[in-house]
Amino acid sequence: MSGALYPIIYVRGYAGTQNDVEETVDDPFYGFNLGSTHIRADSEGEAQFYAFESPFVRLLTEHDYTAVFDGTTQRIGTGVKNKSQTIWIYRYYDPTSKTYDRPGGRRLSIEEAAAGLRDFIEAVRTSTGAPKVHLVAHSMGGLVCRSLLQRTYPKGTAQNYVDKLFTYGTPHGGIHFVDGGGLEKVRDLMGVNNSDDFGRARMYDYLTPPDDLQKAPPDTFDETVIPSEAFDAQRVFCVVGTNAADYEVARGLSRTVVGPQSDGLVQIESASVSRAPRAYVHRSHSGRYGMVNSEEGYQNLRRFLFGDIRVHMMMCDFDLDYSQNTGSREVTYQFEIQVALRGSLIVMHDRSEAHYSAVALNKDQYREQTTKGGLPLYTTFMLKQLSPDGKMRYMVRLAVYSKTFEQGFLSLTNHVERLPLWSDYMIAELRPSNGGEYRYDGYFQWASLSVDPDKMTKMDTEETSAGTIDGLVPLPERGQRVLGKNARIRLATSNWS
Repeated sequence: MSGALYPIIYVRGYAGTQNDVEETVDDPFYGFNLGSTHIRADSEGEAQFYAFESPFVRLLTEHDYTAVFDGTTQRIGTGVKNKSQTIWIYRYYDPTSKTYDRPGGRRLSIEEAAAGLRDFIEAVRTSTGAPKVHLVAHSMGGLVCRSLLQRTYPKGTAQNYVDKLFTYGTPHGGIHFVDGGGLEKVRDLMGVNNSDDFGRARMYDYLTPPDDLQKAPPDTFDETVIPSEAFDAQRVFCVVGTNAADYEVARGLSRTVVGPQSDGLVQIESASVSRAPRAYVHRSHSGRYGMVNSEEGYQNLRRFLFGDIRVHMMMCDFDLDYSQNTGSREVTYQFEIQVALRGSLIVMHDRSEAHYSAVALNKDQYREQTTKGGLPLYTTFMLKQLSPDGKMRYMVRLAVYSKTFEQGFLSLTNHVERLPLWSDYMIAELRPSNGGEYRYDGYFQWASLSVDPDKMTKMDTEETSAGTIDGLVPLPERGQRVLGKNARIRLATSNWS
């Protein structure tokens, strides 16, 4: 069944300085209304004007949501037809501002902001009559939401109030520096403007229920894990940025200390929740090329919140050759994955070597993935309303690279940069079947064989005990030579609501 149209509450990220606070509170929508007019390049390599109006505007125009500002407050006006289809802004930096003829300047702790979000949700539920809300958060706003889910609400109750959580560039694993931890220790010791909120000790405090708190984080504490008794991680989606270079010039210091494998502020490996679906996009943390004001972010947002079908893609039963490994030699493999949907101008998901985000598998990592049933590729959500003919088609590009390291250094003996062992494009399509409104047959074709939709092959399927219908796609002959005769892509398809 289609995703519910619950009220959306936007929770913005960290405002570092008092000037940042004042700039934030001067914006009624806390930045959720910011769009962009840049893309990378056109077909001739020139910058091309392209207007992305903002996620706020697109939700109003494409999903019939309504803003709720009414002069001095947020409330349901008399002209709102569907109270559940409303967008609210959690303005938790207002008490910190000095702009409202009061001293201001006191920052809320994460715990206080989370408690305020709980009260705000209750006010929205009362105003709209909606049983739940969707939370959409940028950066530190996602940590406020997680504190709400994991600490503020009693165990097992958060799902009664929050349906889904979508995060852009949230440091779910904290913010780490490439200097070996020295700067992190100074940051966490000084805690200027609550900057220690991104360190392990503080994260343990505000992500752990008070009754479970110990004096120090135990070794078992993992910042990226949302306990199952707190909230279902499958109902959290994380947008992970991979573009550090385009983070705002004024924030060049953060790019330097967090390194290139980041969005300019949050490292790639720290920007997602364990077990949660995610999308890697070549966008920066904020600014002109930021992920919130991007088509990539919005298209993932709308499909996660309102989608009808969930498709989880995995590479299964594949073999990798590590027979050349010795004490001084190590062979590793890297997988590139890009996903695009029919009718969309952008790539929804992009993990590549060029963006420092390809999936790396050394021998130990390969064993770990095979014990988990396969290598996750991407989880996408499909919207029936965007497919006038009822067919939902998408493309998955896969490329496999091999690299050999001698004494820890890349061996150039047989190395040819950017030459994959195998690459191809899989075109997949869901077509309505006769089994019911939300039943689909899967079809596929490899682009190396044909790109004609009429020549697509029906997938073999397996219906699992988990309620999914898995489509099975064998690799083409070239792919089998690299990954083994039994290698295949498993597409676990299920209803999403």
